[in-house]
Amino acid sequence: MRIAVKTSVIVLAMAFVAAVAAQDKPDFSGEWKLPGGPNRWSIAVEGSKMTVTLSMAGNPHSTVYMLDGTPSKTIPCPGCKEATFTSKWEGNVLVTEMTTLPTPIKEWRSMQKDGTMKVETLRIFNGEPMKGTMILSKVK
Repeated sequence: MRIAVKTSVIVLAMAFVAAVAAQDKPDFSGEWKLPGGPNRWSIAVEGSKMTVTLSMAGNPHSTVYMLDGTPSKTIPCPGCKEATFTSKWEGNVLVTEMTTLPTPIKEWRSMQKDGTMKVETLRIFNGEPMKGTMILSKVK
């Protein structure tokens, strides 16, 4: 009897883990903005590639994120040097580490229950952590 109960518990635990792992990842596709802000982020997802285009003062700039853990080289902002972005999923949160920048950045991107996108960043500047959070609303 004890063996049957233990086996049932193990099977249920494995099924729960499999169900959690199989959950769909959030789709960040669309056009996003900060409430009250003029800048817009356009996000396109095709397979394991996500392209984020930021339009500032009418000037678009795109950054590519590979969603499968493959490092991608990109120039993250006008005037910046080439950086390496490595993204991976931690549950339903896309975690990206950006290196070869003057200050390394770690980013956590997630969808909130109200439909907004939360982007948290951690930069190490002169040995000190600098944290930031943006809540973006979907435009379309």
